[in-house]
Amino acid sequence: RISTTMPMTMPNGKNGAIAVAAVGFAAGACVGSVVSWFLTKEENLETGLAHSEDPSWLSRGKDPKPPAKDDGWVEVYDEPYHKTELDSKYCRVVRFRFPAGKRTLFHRHSVDSFFCFFESARIRNEQLGKPVVEADVTAGTSNGACYCSSPIIHRISNIGKGWMHGLDVEIKHTDNPDYKTGPLPETENQFLIYDNTKHPHGKKMRVYNLHVDAGKKARFSLPFSRLVMCEKGSNIRVTKSDGSSFDTKRIPHTYWWESNGFEGTIENLGDSEYVIMVAEWH
Repeated sequence: RISTTMPMTMPNGKNGAIAVAAVGFAAGACVGSVVSWFLTKEENLETGLAHSEDPSWLSRGKDPKPPAKDDGWVEVYDEPYHKTELDSKYCRVVRFRFPAGKRTLFHRHSVDSFFCFFESARIRNEQLGKPVVEADVTAGTSNGACYCSSPIIHRISNIGKGWMHGLDVEIKHTDNPDYKTGPLPETENQFLIYDNTKHPHGKKMRVYNLHVDAGKKARFSLPFSRLVMCEKGSNIRVTKSDGSSFDTKRIPHTYWWESNGFEGTIENLGDSEYVIMVAEWH
């Protein structure tokens, strides 16, 4: 979900290939207090959108002029497959989730945002005034767009076999809008998946993929406030640099805010990989 005229920041290392996979979606496009938001039950997410199958809608993807508000589009918060779950000083978190064969309404994005994907999917992106794009999105990746300067109206169809599921995080505020330091170094357990800090427009953000294999331990240094989004959950032990520790269970597809920096280790006590996406807030 990023303007096709906006240059992409191509990450390096392990995530170079997955960044390319996310472009199709984009082209339309622990310490501190912790609160988790749990996924709504799947059976409650079915929403009939019979009117979106109307043939008259098909031409809208090539319409050079956006329709009026009463002519078939809604704000992203009012789109039936989008649910606003958190609205804080720093961010607004909108979850999107819909099964294969379903399609959203045309909806508008007008706030600088980044997107994190919990599941892999094949999608069709129809942005008004732009060519239709089909692409794969990959679980554990992120992308973003400067919608304040370039709002868009589009709709997304899930044309794959699995669920289209992730978070649209609107960046409302950063205490220090200029990133003075470089990104965290790439290691065996962390790598950068989104970085727009060099782009001349929009609010700045970096997002990392952090992962720990089952039965393993890894050291992390996160000297910033952050939104943490869990792609693959597990039972973990968090040990801080002062020697204190606690055990907790992280649930897949939940997220939480951490206000203080973290220096220490995360040990995966479970039998499967633990994967989180961490948004660096300044």
